[in-house]
Amino acid sequence: LPEAWKMASKGKISVKIEEDIRISIHRQIDLFLQDETQVEFDFPVHLTNQHRAYIHEYVRNKRLKSRSHGKGTNRYLTIYKTSLSDITHGDAVLDLTPESNDILNEIQKECSMFCKPGTSSTKGHPIRLHSINVTSFPPSVPPFPTSSGEIVAVRKSLPIAQFHEIILKCIQHNQVIIISGNTGSGKTTQVPQFILEEAAQQNLPCRIICTQPRRISAVTVSERVCVERNEQLGDTVGYQIRLESRAKSTTNALFCTNGVLLRCLMGKHSSKFLKNVTHIIIDEVHERDQYSDFLLIALKDKLSKNAHLKIILMSATIESDTFSKYFNNCPVIEIPGRLFPIETFFLEDILLNVDTSNHNVKDIRKKMMKSFEAQAVERTKPITVNMDDETILLMNDILEVCWIENNPDDFRNFFTLIEEENISIDFQHTETKMTALMIAAAKGYIAIVQKLLEMGADPSIQEKHNYNAFDWACFVHGSSTCSDILKQALNKSGLSVPRTMPLTPHSTKQILDAYHTSVGDDRIDHNLIIDVILHICRKHPEGGILVFLPGFEDIQEQYGLLNSKVSNIHCIRMFMLHSKMQTADQHSVFKPVPSGVRKIILSTNIAETSITMDDVVYVIDSGKVKQKYYDSLTSTSSLAATWISQACATQRAGRAGRTRPGTCFRLYSRMRHSEMDQYTLPEIMRVPLTEICLQTALIIKDESIQEFLNKAITAPSSTSIKQSIKYLQKVGALDDEESVTDLGYTLAELPVDARLGKMLLYGILLKCYEPVLLVVCILSINDLFVIPPFPGDKERAKKVRQDLAENSYSDCYCLLRAYQRWLDARSVQKRKELCNRLFLNHGKLTMVSELRNKLHAHLCSIGVVKSYGPGSVKDLNEFANNWSLVKGILLVGLYPNVSYLEKYSKTMKTRFEKKIFIHPSSVVGGKASKKQKTTDNALCLPSEWITFEEKCKSGRGSMIRCNTVISPITIAIFAGPLSLDDTECITKSDAMEQDHCRIAVDDWINLMAKESVAKSVLHTRRMVHGLFLKFIENPRIHQSDSNERKLLDALGKVLAIEDHTIDVTNQLEYFTKNDKQKEQQHHRHYRRREHYNRF
Repeated sequence: LPEAWKMASKGKISVKIEEDIRISIHRQIDLFLQDETQVEFDFPVHLTNQHRAYIHEYVRNKRLKSRSHGKGTNRYLTIYKTSLSDITHGDAVLDLTPESNDILNEIQKECSMFCKPGTSSTKGHPIRLHSINVTSFPPSVPPFPTSSGEIVAVRKSLPIAQFHEIILKCIQHNQVIIISGNTGSGKTTQVPQFILEEAAQQNLPCRIICTQPRRISAVTVSERVCVERNEQLGDTVGYQIRLESRAKSTTNALFCTNGVLLRCLMGKHSSKFLKNVTHIIIDEVHERDQYSDFLLIALKDKLSKNAHLKIILMSATIESDTFSKYFNNCPVIEIPGRLFPIETFFLEDILLNVDTSNHNVKDIRKKMMKSFEAQAVERTKPITVNMDDETILLMNDILEVCWIENNPDDFRNFFTLIEEENISIDFQHTETKMTALMIAAAKGYIAIVQKLLEMGADPSIQEKHNYNAFDWACFVHGSSTCSDILKQALNKSGLSVPRTMPLTPHSTKQILDAYHTSVGDDRIDHNLIIDVILHICRKHPEGGILVFLPGFEDIQEQYGLLNSKVSNIHCIRMFMLHSKMQTADQHSVFKPVPSGVRKIILSTNIAETSITMDDVVYVIDSGKVKQKYYDSLTSTSSLAATWISQACATQRAGRAGRTRPGTCFRLYSRMRHSEMDQYTLPEIMRVPLTEICLQTALIIKDESIQEFLNKAITAPSSTSIKQSIKYLQKVGALDDEESVTDLGYTLAELPVDARLGKMLLYGILLKCYEPVLLVVCILSINDLFVIPPFPGDKERAKKVRQDLAENSYSDCYCLLRAYQRWLDARSVQKRKELCNRLFLNHGKLTMVSELRNKLHAHLCSIGVVKSYGPGSVKDLNEFANNWSLVKGILLVGLYPNVSYLEKYSKTMKTRFEKKIFIHPSSVVGGKASKKQKTTDNALCLPSEWITFEEKCKSGRGSMIRCNTVISPITIAIFAGPLSLDDTECITKSDAMEQDHCRIAVDDWINLMAKESVAKSVLHTRRMVHGLFLKFIENPRIHQSDSNERKLLDALGKVLAIEDHTIDVTNQLEYFTKNDKQKEQQHHRHYRRREHYNRF
């Protein structure tokens, strides 16, 4: 394939243009997309061919069409919005082997009265919605802290300490207040302590719920508060995050995530919960994640009925006026931060001053340096033009004596000559080009440096090696009084430090254009990051380096490059920090490193707020963040590295100035920074709202979901809300009246996404518990494979995946087998060796294992999984090795994510896409291309149907990830709504054969089948889903009988037979003898941990 197509398929653009033109194009296209009335837009004729080529590539990523018109100087380009419409396809065929047909007919006779069709009822809560356990008890009076004198002194030194009384009085006289504190003010750790200490002094019961946007923040802040109070974690102060808790009934201050607090507000016991809470603190509200925005709506509604409740909103860069107006102009307290000066360098500064490996930049710098040197020669000519040779030699001798003798008195002769002979104060030695200021700086003569500067000496002049006076001071003495004086002088003169040549608008454009012709802003320049790190290690004093990168893959790639290019030159210790790391690994980041070792932290935006690393002095900001955007019309998500907001850029820079003056290197230009949004787009505007809509339905009483969400500070689009409600109705979580069904209540109880929750419930019912539980955990963690660090390993990595997938045509099967192989390697060392061989991520596999244990313990604690007998692990795994049945369960959860291969048009389609591609990382595409060499590897799949976990945008359209090929009967039984009416879903026409009919599974999926087959399949479908509706009425007391077992056995056999017919793996050899012994050990382990992991 052409290189440009490969780049486009990855969402990257091969055409490079000037940054200012690129920014202007992006701005115009964004405005066009936001205007719902505009269908097309014409770009002006003055664009070059290169500019038009860039637009053609760029709009493909935006689901737009483009076309050029006209000739020569009148040629222009038009972009269009694509119209969306349902795609119909020729009827797919549903046919059964005689054996399968006989089994279905037999089970229809035996179990005809087993269960009847129905719908999910709305009788009430089938399972108690768990809330924070500590709030089940009334609040108690907190004890006094026993802090050491040292801790007390540290607390008193924080900027917020001066506002102690003001904050407490404001809380006392207002129900809602806002505390806006800059980085380093101490608001996150101190405000809860102010409230606890006042309650202890006044002997008042107190219970504070403090929310954080991330789990790591909730844990680390609670630990810090415990340290400051000299208490054990889990006593007065504790935390609760998903499936993990350290708290008691007597806990007075509980740190948790926004999601945990939301779950407490969803159930019928929310009024009791709020009755036992005195204060709710929502921290980092400026981040505008969907949960914090939703929390504000819910809490605002609860305020009138809970007059005792105090709400405190806190943030570092909050839009104070916006939030104050939302809460009826509540008071705002502004807390100044304790930031040291932070010097900021933008991309143009970095390219001029850092030794870069970019050849384009090197070349342009050489040209600029020659031009600068020529100008410098011209500037220095007047200094010596009126001086005779004897005076020049005398000045040279005086400067040499000043350098050699190490005596500041030698400068007297220099000052005498300057005053008497009217010689320039900036006279440069003929050979070395050294000035008196450079020599005084190198010697550390502070008084001489000050006197020379007072006399007008220029601190920016450079000697023949391009060092100025400041450089000499740093080179000889490091950070010193002398260097500080010169730094201030340079800043006063309008020059940044350090700089090798003046930065003019022309030179800025020159060097940025040279850079952007080789590096597009759609990717991270890992080599430039290494150049900056090496620059810091060589020229700057000790201090930690914090590198902000968009996502985990970027962190891994950077880690590998640093390991190979930096660790052998400088003594460094590297850490990775991201939200899905294990808690223990996250803690290691905060520990100090030995003297002489440079700490380098590679982090996502998790390090922007809440967590503090005092040893960070240097920040390298890539300017990017991984964000998920969701198109509600097409159910398409795109996870892309996008530019951060100006507020986030300020937060990132602030990480460098916590304990001493710091430096921030921004890998983007001043122009790019000025074009960034002021604040981040609220998450509620760009993510699927299914979970939020379900939580809304649980909270509201006399209003619609739309009406409730319209009360948000920034209301989401009505289209997004409607599509999310439709989805919840389709899966059976809401009824037609938007009321929560039994299934909806049960899904809300599970600490996973609704679709994964439904998958898990079917796994329990159909006795495929273990593999489905693992798939749910794997999909929650994301891909378990790593990107091969070397190009030569890519093919080997593909082969590893194919070998693991066997003949399953399934990425989920591949991931399960990978996890099994990892689990079978008993020691940590063996597991790491296996990961190296199979390109697996050991950290993520460990996270899957931990999540699996916690989720299992949670299911045990709510009574869905029993300790022994019916409903036990052994009982629920009766059909766990039937991969065909597991695939049906996967489809239940992933629906409506289904694609269909229309063979006559040779295209893969979905409900909204006329053409879609299989992601290159999928084993389904690789397996297909192995069987038949073709550009469209979907053509040789064993079945026309694929269910997928995610649909993402790409350069040439959309791609489907985490795919599983499924048989037509799996579609007929497991896709679509919970209940189907035979009179509506079975249709006939004159064009069909006499004994054939069409089954409409939904408004898009149609299957052509014999009438007898259609009736037996639909009857089986009704029995399976009817059994599920009966199960979710109360999963805790459901017990299977002989008829149910007959149905499940027959269903599993039929699905396996049909998979065998199309030559697809139908068994998952999961439970060997050793596996059963292992499960029994797990079972005993779960029982011991059950209480600890309970919500």
